[in-house]
Amino acid sequence: MIHGKYFDYRFFVIKDDALNAFATPGGLIFVHTGLLEAIDSDNELACILAHECGHVQGRHIAKRMDKMKVVNIGTAVMAIASLFLGGGQSSSALLTSSMALGQSLSLKYSRADEEEADRRGYQWICRAGYDPMGLVTTLEKMNRNRFLGSDAIPGYLSTHPGASQRITYIEDLVKEHPCPERQKENPCRLKRIKVKVKLMTHDPARMCVYYRRELADRPDDLFMHYGLALSLLGMRQYEQSFKEFERVMALAPDRNVFKIDLGRAYLEAGRYRQALPLLQDYCRLYPRNHAARYYLGRALLDNGMVQEALATFRAIEPVWPDYMNLYLEMGRAYSRAKNKGMAHYYLYMYYKRLGDMQSAGYHRLMALENLPHDSRYYRMLREPEGKGEAGHDVNGKSRKGGSKWVSFCQRARSSG
Repeated sequence: MIHGKYFDYRFFVIKDDALNAFATPGGLIFVHTGLLEAIDSDNELACILAHECGHVQGRHIAKRMDKMKVVNIGTAVMAIASLFLGGGQSSSALLTSSMALGQSLSLKYSRADEEEADRRGYQWICRAGYDPMGLVTTLEKMNRNRFLGSDAIPGYLSTHPGASQRITYIEDLVKEHPCPERQKENPCRLKRIKVKVKLMTHDPARMCVYYRRELADRPDDLFMHYGLALSLLGMRQYEQSFKEFERVMALAPDRNVFKIDLGRAYLEAGRYRQALPLLQDYCRLYPRNHAARYYLGRALLDNGMVQEALATFRAIEPVWPDYMNLYLEMGRAYSRAKNKGMAHYYLYMYYKRLGDMQSAGYHRLMALENLPHDSRYYRMLREPEGKGEAGHDVNGKSRKGGSKWVSFCQRARSSG
């Protein structure tokens, strides 16, 4: 548990080869694919996230923005927004066009900030049962790969100074305040994440070639077969994908871990009856996995179990509000339940998040026409200031005078 000021944390992955991670005000934390590919343990990933949460809790960037008296909030937003582009010409152009190049220099963390974030992160890492030396090994990798001078992140946007000094400081902290490691390493979990991230950021046909080549030398490598199964699924070669999943299940020490992946594959292939028992079993084992419950809801809906699907979707809606496809599926479910008002309401929510304001406007009008006037959903749609989403009216447009930073964060969250 993270003590201190409460933030609604959101975690994102950026397709970029740099060994980097950073946080922005409000609890948005970003990890680059280059860093995910470089880490080797759960401890390293936990330490990275704890350190970035430490920056958020310390309000390090927010405090620097407050001190930038000579620049308005819009310019500060543009300076931080350049980080999202991962460097290169587009990022530099954004900084130059916003007149924020000089200001971005003052946004980088100081060594005092780094020490405070490390101290905060150290406490959380120990309480969670991870090994804080994971941060040391990660920093060593960053140094070896010249993290501070990466081509993907320009030198003037290096946000984590003093890596060598931090390594010494953390090693001393471990000696002075040792904490027992309780969590057992789970290399399978991290490897699954790394394979899935690679498939999300590379062409599946090229990855298919890569995994086949690797399997020629390593025919019993579980995660090469797993990567090939996902690559074939991305190419919609379903039968071949299922055969690879059979090999994965045969090689896996714990077959249950891969049931969600095979269930998703069956869903994509339209084999809803085969998907349902797999996803039901997985959700019984991992009831807090929101993604698994979402796919279970889809399987229930496509098997004609409408009320069960609605109950599943409604259960995860409060804890997974940023996943816009959930609204699409809820719209489908209410439509099958013959509830036009709620179907149009959730389709309105989906298209608004998608940015299709014409379709969103149509479904809003249809929802208002079909919802009971005493319904809270009707009142939310009629609310002139759209309280459901700060800084926007019910049509999704930014309100005059609203915080540009709030709007910027909301767009970033919606894209996740």
